[in-house]
Amino acid sequence: MASTIGMIIVCTTLAGSARAGEVGWGDVTASYDGKKRSVAQGEFYNKKKVYAENRVRTKDLAPDGNTVYAEMEFHFDGGLTGIGYHTPEHNHTYYVQNYLRSELDGASQSVRGSTHACVQMGYPVPDRCSVWAQPSFSY
Repeated sequence: MASTIGMIIVCTTLAGSARAGEVGWGDVTASYDGKKRSVAQGEFYNKKKVYAENRVRTKDLAPDGNTVYAEMEFHFDGGLTGIGYHTPEHNHTYYVQNYLRSELDGASQSVRGSTHACVQMGYPVPDRCSVWAQPSFSY
């Protein structure tokens, strides 16, 4: 199995890929034992000049009973970091949409929303996660 530690995906807004002001990201895919297990995609944006919000869609690619979720961190350029944000776990083979958000930091001017897809493998196998998508915006 190839190691993906330290890899990131830098996201940019492409014409037609997201609504005005949104930074589209994904697909990021988590694999285990040579099989794709989960995928996540979404849009990162400034919600009413109050929140950094991430619209996240996750899907189970291997209907084997293991659940999937997305994990997220907010990184503000002023040094504030918010970690431990998760979507609810599910095992649906269609996209499930959730929202993760953090209040904007008044001492910062930009924020990065690091997000990856994960699959819950169960003990003793640790969860497997994709590379990090790294969408960001200035405010």
